[in-house]
Amino acid sequence: LDVATSRFLAGGVTAIGDAQVSRREFDMYLRLAQAGRLPLRISMYLLSHLLDEALEMGLVGQFGNARLSFAGIKFYADGTLGGWTAYFPDGYVGDPCRTGQLYHEPAEYAALIRRAHAAGLQTATHAQSPTAIEMVVSAIEAALGEHPDDDARHRIEHCGLPTPEQIARMAAAGIRPVNQPQHYYNWGEGVEEVIGTPGERFNPLGEFERAGVPVTISSDAPVADPIPLEAIQAAVTRVTRRGHRLGPDDLRISALSALRAHTIEGAVSLGREDDLGSLEVGKLADFVVLDEDVLEADPERIGRIRVLETWVDGEPRHRAA
Repeated sequence: LDVATSRFLAGGVTAIGDAQVSRREFDMYLRLAQAGRLPLRISMYLLSHLLDEALEMGLVGQFGNARLSFAGIKFYADGTLGGWTAYFPDGYVGDPCRTGQLYHEPAEYAALIRRAHAAGLQTATHAQSPTAIEMVVSAIEAALGEHPDDDARHRIEHCGLPTPEQIARMAAAGIRPVNQPQHYYNWGEGVEEVIGTPGERFNPLGEFERAGVPVTISSDAPVADPIPLEAIQAAVTRVTRRGHRLGPDDLRISALSALRAHTIEGAVSLGREDDLGSLEVGKLADFVVLDEDVLEADPERIGRIRVLETWVDGEPRHRAA
């Protein structure tokens, strides 16, 4: 974790939402916090097998301090595109006999979401395929129908291939997708190879924006390196590492939208917008110093902008060599 936090700080990251926290990670974070060795901010999402324990301990809503806090519960709906475990019931183009998998039957998953939502917990569910996303959206809609909440902020992690109809329902339900443009920057061609032409819509940020769905960007580190500027470049250009443009231009977003997606919208998705995500009087002094303005740089070279300094709580935590 010492090595990992150094990597994040070098990329200009001051706050992390860790969506894979078991007892092991929870214990290590507590030990590092007690030893004064957490140089950035951690919001922890406990894995769903700990839901009962979280409810028994009364861990509902935000819990912790400005450096280490509990944020919610992490679920899985399906697997990954790279591992061919995201759920496509009609099979993959590369292998029609493989369908991937769902982690829960829809009724079982809906019951889990209902319990978490009724207790006031934010949920974050990994879902990539349209079928998996449908299971998540339907469960959240049902939970909101029983316990209305205009600010539940349930999340879908990755949300790779939602249908336009699902995106409209996400807007109505206040569901927040958390996308990773670095996934199509690194592996966009591979997505098209395994699922065919629907893959060109992978992470349709422009569609989210037009539908009124707030866009949040993350790295999914260590799956991708924690380099926000690379993610912003990918969101603006949709050009992969190999130089291939993925999908039509209307899937792209502006540099300003991408910058907001990796700052203030990230803070909102963590429930931390009152003290993080923007430079304002009264907020914590977390900021970076760059060698070029993201909003004026050539979109194709945003990822090469250097992070000169990273500050947390008004103190320098990283300086480029």
